[in-house]
Formats: sequence, C-alpha cells, structure tokens
Amino acid sequence: MLVGQAVFAQNESSQNKDPKYIIDPETGKLSMVIRVWGEVKQPGVSMVPSDADLISLLSYVGGPTDRAKLNKIRIIRFNENSNEERIVYANIEAFLETGDDSFIPRIYPNDTIIVQGNFWKVFSGFMPYVTTAITLLQFYYYIQLAQRT
Repeated sequence: MLVGQAVFAQNESSQNKDPKYIIDPETGKLSMVIRVWGEVKQPGVSMVPSDADLISLLSYVGGPTDRAKLNKIRIIRFNENSNEERIVYANIEAFLETGDDSFIPRIYPNDTIIVQGNFWKVFSGFMPYVTTAITLLQFYYYIQLAQRT
C-alpha cells in the first residue's frame, strides 16, 4: 500500500515543477532531492531518504570540510510550509557539544543547505593577494633603493 501511495505521490508531483518525494530508482525507497552548497566534501544535488535529518544529510555528502562554519548552517525552503520561515538556521556545533536535537531543524524536499566557510577560509582565500601586494611593494622599494645609490 505504501509503495502505491509513493508512486502516486511521484506521479502527482511530476506534473508540478516542484516534486516533493520520489522513489529512488536504485533503492526503491521513498526519497527526496536536496541541494547542498559550500564547505562540504561533495556539494551538489543529492537524493536522500525521506526521513533523513540534517546530520544524516551532511554525512551523505561526505561531511563538512575542516573550514566549515557549523554554528550557522543556512537552510532555504522552496516548498512553502506555513509554520516555518523560508530561511532557517541550524547550529550543528551546539548539537555536537550538547546532543540537544532542538538545534537541528527538519529537512524537507527541495531544501537548499548552505554551509558557509569560517574566518580561516576567507583569510586563506585573501592571502595570495596580500602576498602579491607585499612582493610588489618590496620590488618597488628595491628599485627606489637602487636609484638612490
């Protein structure tokens, strides 16, 4: 009976531009499509079981990188849900410290999860420009020094 309902849900949603749940052709289980961007090991579109939570979802994409900012993961909802905001934040860091799952919001089909980089990601991305600028300034300094002698 559940398979019949799942197939019906898939057929019904295939007429819409925003499918909710689908049957994974590889596993035959009820699944949903999720997009994960940012500091995870395998960003992109993933098909995950319909009962996956955020921790499981991050595990499906290889987990966060060492530069991930885990205290403010942004979840953008594309399916309207009257009792939640369109943008929801999760604090995985607090969950890992306390084990309190109230820090982990529910995941819905077609959500986009964005794991931002921490300060060191921004800093390390900016460093090549600083290094180049310092090298150019040193070169200019040596030219000025050579012209004085």
